[in-house]
Amino acid sequence: MSYKLRLMASATLIFATGYSAYAQDASSKSEPETVEKVVVTAQKRAQKLKDVPLPVQSISQNQINNTGASSVADLVPQIPGASIVSKSTPGFETVQIRGISSGTTGDGLVGYYVDETPFGIPNLQLSPPGRLLDVSRVEVIRGPSGTLYGQGSMGGTIKVVTAKPDSSQMFGSVRGEVSMTEGGGPNHYTDFVVNVPVVQNQLALRASGSLERLSGFAEAPEFADKNVNDFKGKNLRAVGEWTPNDNVTVTGMYWHINNTQNFNNGLTPGFSTDTPTITGTGGVRGFTDVALDLYSATLNWDMSIGTLTANASYIRHELDFEAPLTLSGFAFNNDSTFETDSFTQEVRLASNNDGPFQWLVGGFYRDAQIDSDICFYIQAFGCGIFDVVNVQGPLTTESWSLFGEASLSLFDNRLEALVGLRYFEDERGGTTTNRTVFPAPSPAVSNASGKVDALSPRFNLKYNAGEDGNFYINVAKGFRSGVLQTAAQAAAATASGVPATSQVDPDSLWTYEFGTKWNLLDKAVYFEGSIYRTDWSDVQVQFVTPAGVIAVANAGDARINGVDLGIQWRTPVEGLTIGAVGSVLDSEFTEVVPALSALLPTIQVGKPLPNVPETYYTLSANYSASQAWLGGLTGTAYVGYSFRDDQIDSSTGLVSGKLDDLTLRAGVSGDWWKIEGFVLNALDDTDPSVVSSTSVQIMYPRRGGIMATINF
Repeated sequence: MSYKLRLMASATLIFATGYSAYAQDASSKSEPETVEKVVVTAQKRAQKLKDVPLPVQSISQNQINNTGASSVADLVPQIPGASIVSKSTPGFETVQIRGISSGTTGDGLVGYYVDETPFGIPNLQLSPPGRLLDVSRVEVIRGPSGTLYGQGSMGGTIKVVTAKPDSSQMFGSVRGEVSMTEGGGPNHYTDFVVNVPVVQNQLALRASGSLERLSGFAEAPEFADKNVNDFKGKNLRAVGEWTPNDNVTVTGMYWHINNTQNFNNGLTPGFSTDTPTITGTGGVRGFTDVALDLYSATLNWDMSIGTLTANASYIRHELDFEAPLTLSGFAFNNDSTFETDSFTQEVRLASNNDGPFQWLVGGFYRDAQIDSDICFYIQAFGCGIFDVVNVQGPLTTESWSLFGEASLSLFDNRLEALVGLRYFEDERGGTTTNRTVFPAPSPAVSNASGKVDALSPRFNLKYNAGEDGNFYINVAKGFRSGVLQTAAQAAAATASGVPATSQVDPDSLWTYEFGTKWNLLDKAVYFEGSIYRTDWSDVQVQFVTPAGVIAVANAGDARINGVDLGIQWRTPVEGLTIGAVGSVLDSEFTEVVPALSALLPTIQVGKPLPNVPETYYTLSANYSASQAWLGGLTGTAYVGYSFRDDQIDSSTGLVSGKLDDLTLRAGVSGDWWKIEGFVLNALDDTDPSVVSSTSVQIMYPRRGGIMATINF
């Protein structure tokens, strides 16, 4: 089928079915919150979702609960054009949006925020590890948003907006869950939320936390064990908010996260789908630990000139893992630790008048360091004797930027024009101590440094066709700093025929987009769609060299065409909403470095980008209404089906399976309680979702259980 026909077919399917971004609380008996009322801060000011001239989603806490999503990566089926690049363990996950994918190393291609605090790990593409508990919503901006959110937001930006303290009343909730995993064992989960006013209408504290245990589902014959990849997660978040007067709000947050998994979700290639297996361990019991401590303070001050927002944050993040590898016929283990300290500061001032001219200006500073300890060792000898890679050393990044946007409404607010610009500088340095002994000694110490700068503009034109609809054109640039890799990585790439140095050049892109948003049928139907083209230059590509070393190089240029569509329908049946989100992508390399294409058959002119499925969509139905046959209690039900096309691995050319994911949930609730039954991955799809030469990942197997919530 031709590309145009695929677009038309997908558009027809999605339009005929509905859009599931309906923001309502299924446990509430109050009138549902329609799209007309949803407010987002995607443009760093409060705006109604339907009025934002960008492809933006608002995913409510109720939607998160319905789908069983526990992490940002679990929300991928709700995001058009998004997919999982890797999902080793919660907190060790990589997501791509709109085809902007380049493996798992290098700075992120999706920007992440927790309220006003940016989350990013230098040289690693990781999503935030925290459980999605006690959040107000998750906002998703598709497409480059570098002007307001900085480098790395090339594919898009995901913002976790946490629930804030309420100084007017005390309340809380406790929730518990038990379930069973197909082919695995029992699971349990408990969480709580407590809100306490300290000074009435001025000062309040809010605390939330969770404990989770998930059964493993894989066997490890070398240990005669089953369900070896079990997971334990701990979350604790405390938020304080002080409002001394109507114009000033000060918010402080501390978030502690600790995720521990035995082994990880990487299975041995070629395993039987009936028996997920981890072999080649060399007698070493693998593990993956992710820990995060996040501290932030935010000031919002409404002044006559505008609203001043200042945020300062500090993040301490640690990723520690050991996993088996089979490379070039040898049995290795990868024993690596990455410790990150990051301080950020942003200050901005935004106009707060209702006039036709609106503006925003700000500045951003970041000082971060990641300390790496990486060891690929031959299992028979242990780390420090015969190693392919054994390097230690810090990488530092110090960056700053100035940004601003200005918009003007014309012709009685029929036409709105916006221009934005961000100037960015990043200075990086790294010192590597190389202890590699085999196959040949390497230089003991190597240094690398570099400085980059970039201008990231945005141009937006919105036409308000009436109260219920608009059209917009958005043109934006995305930018990512270059990678600093070790001398061993550069040497391995060069030895394989791909010229490389320790400093990999930045990559950047331009996206040109036309979109529209409409309320139809007396606001019962909400439709949004966009079509876009992205031109990506100097694409950073991660690949495995013949020596088994992961390296990064600038592969060349790429082009992506895509369509995002979505619709929601609040049906005439009381409490029933049906909908869908979906996308079609057509990506290809337009220019490739010859040496890299000679090494990797998948990196060729005309070939699609790695880890990018052509088609992805989610269909859903959500029901919530009081029922007489339940004695006036509220009955709830949710059905969601997601399909993802196959995707290709960049190094091997291996192709993953096509995914079919079905979620079922039903419950009943009273004034202060709720009980639900659920089944996740109801079709028990265990086809490979991510493939590589060293491991295979699948969706978590079918899991069914019961959840109970008590509100007080």
